[in-house]
Amino acid sequence: MEKTRPTLVIMAAGMGSRFGGLKQITPVGPSGEKIIDYSIYDAVSAGFGKVVFVIKHAIEEAFRQNIGDRIAQHVPVEYVYQELDKLPDGYTVPEGRVKPWGTGHAVLCCRDVVKGPFAVINADDYYGRDGYRLLYDFLTRPQTGKMHIAMAGYQLENTLTENGYVSRGVCTVNPEGYLTGLVERTHIELRDGRPMFTEDDGATWEALPEHCTVSMNCWAFPAGALERFEDKFRQFLDTPGRDLTKAEFYLPYVVDCLVESGEADVQVLRTADRWYGMTYPEDRQKVIDAVHGMVSDGVYPPSLWEASRNRQLQELCAHFATEGRVASIHAYGNGHINDTYLVRCERNNSPDGRYILQRINSRVFTNIAALMANVERITAYLREKIAEQGGDPARECLTLIPTKDGRSYCLDGQGSGWRMLLFVEKTVSLETADTPESFAHSGVAFGRFQRLLADFPPQTLYEIIPRFHNTASRYADFERAVQQDIAGRAQEVQEEISFVRARKADTSVLVDMLERGELPLRVTHNDTKLNNVLLDERTGEPVCVIDLDTVMPGLSLYDFGDSIRFGASTAAEDETDLHKVSCSLELFEAYVRGYLSECGDSLTAKEIEMLPFAAKLITLECGMRFLTDYLQGDVYFKTSRPGQNLDRCRTQFRLVADMESKQARMAEIVAVYAPAKCSE
Repeated sequence: MEKTRPTLVIMAAGMGSRFGGLKQITPVGPSGEKIIDYSIYDAVSAGFGKVVFVIKHAIEEAFRQNIGDRIAQHVPVEYVYQELDKLPDGYTVPEGRVKPWGTGHAVLCCRDVVKGPFAVINADDYYGRDGYRLLYDFLTRPQTGKMHIAMAGYQLENTLTENGYVSRGVCTVNPEGYLTGLVERTHIELRDGRPMFTEDDGATWEALPEHCTVSMNCWAFPAGALERFEDKFRQFLDTPGRDLTKAEFYLPYVVDCLVESGEADVQVLRTADRWYGMTYPEDRQKVIDAVHGMVSDGVYPPSLWEASRNRQLQELCAHFATEGRVASIHAYGNGHINDTYLVRCERNNSPDGRYILQRINSRVFTNIAALMANVERITAYLREKIAEQGGDPARECLTLIPTKDGRSYCLDGQGSGWRMLLFVEKTVSLETADTPESFAHSGVAFGRFQRLLADFPPQTLYEIIPRFHNTASRYADFERAVQQDIAGRAQEVQEEISFVRARKADTSVLVDMLERGELPLRVTHNDTKLNNVLLDERTGEPVCVIDLDTVMPGLSLYDFGDSIRFGASTAAEDETDLHKVSCSLELFEAYVRGYLSECGDSLTAKEIEMLPFAAKLITLECGMRFLTDYLQGDVYFKTSRPGQNLDRCRTQFRLVADMESKQARMAEIVAVYAPAKCSE
């Protein structure tokens, strides 16, 4: 009979008060791995089948982005929220209580999602590989008689830091290996090289044996244990004289109650592994050195999840109707939202074709079915139009590769959507316009996209991201982020906040014009950066518009504005030297020329008139979105370094100011290339 696969419960609600910040996301490995990566890797290697994170709602977005979303690609993940008011029926939060109820309460919060055997660890502790094998073996044994609990027992000297004090559960273990006593010592530190503890704020000190066994909150519980947890929590809350404004329902307390009542015993699974943690900022380098040493010794691979990831990507590719066998898969591109891979297939040892495999970010795009329905409809319509005009649909339009059962996408084990596209050969994309002509080609591409879809009924498309370019709504989101100040960053960006507030009136101009019927509803791309146009690698001519995830109803001005704010800038989107940032009128003119040459006759006179303002507004909107994300802790846009979203914000605002000084000249340029109807 196959062993039951236990669950790993990870307590990650704490904000590392002594370390300073969310220490769970501090990189320690050679490829940016966190301590928690190594814990989960070891647990999955040992046989654990699911991970449950216990977190607070306040850190959810940062935690998901930095840890949860990545881990979910390798093992099923669920979230549980430890909050102050999560109490049994009939109980209320006592007046004056401000903190959650401790580690026992954190585990109890998992009752609705953990049904089988489970282990419990701290998010910010490294426990070693041996402990997980011991816990897994224990949890997959048959249970008979009373409840059998296990605890990974560590030698005290392997759990201390030279940088301050720690709290440890000091254990008494009988000759049979069972726990007979556990005393929580809340202040243990090395003094003259010896472990000592105090219970009177340092007035007196007592020595502890170096080899004594201690608990590191690494426990194993059988199925059904959480029902007993709730019983003990009720008893805890009902205890006369207990100060419920401060008292903590600790995990060792629960275990002690179960043992004292005769309901359970606790087997101590001794391990010689060394514990590592980041209680203090000074501990970080020690942890990094230790992890890098284990990588050098072959304990862990240099890139922890790479082998696992490659296996998963191979399995995903097998769902699609590709030609030939998969020969290689490599990360591709640098998009902010989705994960993209280049897949090369071959048949009979000869190259057969290349494809794009892409994970659709389900946290950004919550309705994958609707998104892909839009992509299917738009690509089918474009292919028909291109063929009617004598073009090559296979090259001038994205080609979706269906799954073997005829769908446009598939889901992985964690519910993420994946699609495959034909790779358009002999093309390039540019991050910035290397010449005015290349930017003009981008204008041609998006102008053609607008023209080809001029007769497509936009109201029949799903609104994938509601109010995506509703700048007034984006302004409200921004103000809400300022007021909430979740990441504690508002004080450092007061100048940027004032910049946005001074331009509040601008944010409603276009949406008001749409509502009044002064601007028509169109099919819009909504991500018209230069790098979303494929250019012929030989001629530089535009070939194909890509990245159709945000195709939906909107204003043509949104697309034009986004093209200019990205492509006419003289600097990178995250440039730190703002003196390099301006709106190039030469590039602006090049784009206008290319864009209006294709779709000028398809646009209204009012749309053309508002082009310069749209460039400024969408730049403002994008800067506001970068600032909002920075205020919220960098939870939407991908970042590769701290402060990147703030740098992105500042470049956009610098562009806005420059465009404001050039609005008259930009209008003159538009007038030169506008069709005759605009001068009538």
